[in-house]
Amino acid sequence: MQAFTNSIDKAVELIKGCEERRKKLALKLAELAKSFESKEVVEKNLVLPVKKATLNETIAGIDSGFVSTSLLSIEIVLVRAIAAIFEYKNSRLERARYWPETISFPEPIITARALQKEDISTNKSLQRLLKEIGLATDVIERFKPDFCFLDGSIVPQHADKPRNNSCIKPLYKDVIRAFEKLYRTAEKNACALVACVEDSRGTRMQEILEIGSAEKDICYDVILLNYLLKEGQRSFAFPYAKSAREHPVLNDFSKHYANKLYAFYLRASNYDMPLRVEFLSNASDRAELKKEIDRIASVTYALSSGHREYSYPTVLLEADLHAKLKQEEINAVMDKIYCRLQTRFNTLLRRNRRPF
Repeated sequence: MQAFTNSIDKAVELIKGCEERRKKLALKLAELAKSFESKEVVEKNLVLPVKKATLNETIAGIDSGFVSTSLLSIEIVLVRAIAAIFEYKNSRLERARYWPETISFPEPIITARALQKEDISTNKSLQRLLKEIGLATDVIERFKPDFCFLDGSIVPQHADKPRNNSCIKPLYKDVIRAFEKLYRTAEKNACALVACVEDSRGTRMQEILEIGSAEKDICYDVILLNYLLKEGQRSFAFPYAKSAREHPVLNDFSKHYANKLYAFYLRASNYDMPLRVEFLSNASDRAELKKEIDRIASVTYALSSGHREYSYPTVLLEADLHAKLKQEEINAVMDKIYCRLQTRFNTLLRRNRRPF
């Protein structure tokens, strides 16, 4: 028992020590905020004010939910992607629509290949992205929203990229093509494409600020900015990656789009952490890009300030509520499969059929 108590004490001391180091680092950055310059960023100031927009736009939010199960020979994934489309007038919600209009049982996605263990979670993520990004493209074409918000990053993550000899590599390439089609569709329809990351673990901003590796190891950008930003403030905007060619995922995109992706951090409430906001720029010069950033920040702030302890765009929260799937839904699919097979034992993984 004493050993357990000592471990708890050590954990508490470690957390307190890290907090103190982060505060000291934030104080150093506060001095930088007064006179910061970098060739990589769009604006000179580290911290900038954000004015809350009066909403008169049509805004779409896309999210998806998924559940899955594994058998000895197949992987089964259920994905439900839903779009919420909000129409505002003088910041009042005038109309809410959903697409698809009728929420039906999702079609099972079955992968019959023998996946390696490391490919199983990647396969699920890629299947979800393919559905979600395809729906976002469809919504922009059908409803012509002024803004389309995505839940999560504006590009696939490094963990979504399978190794070169993986059997799901073609699926990854399909996802890249789907993202590029979404970008083209957003440009064609003059729709601002914005992605919000709830719990970002990015360190790109610290890279720009040239934070040392020892200090960078104790926090992510969002934790550091939690000490710097106040409600109604944002960080400078910066390119998604220092070099698209050297980025493991952006390198798979066409150069045209890889260099048009930006991000910044926005604090919509003093009682919640800053939000990472990513977007596709349609600007032709720096002045136009600054206006674009201000507009996106202003609209995102207005959408995310509804709850002081959970600052996230309401249109994405609504989409999430409609997209959620329950374990019972995948169980219903499995029951149908077992019934048709007339056997259950040999199809289940060993860990799921223990007799004790």
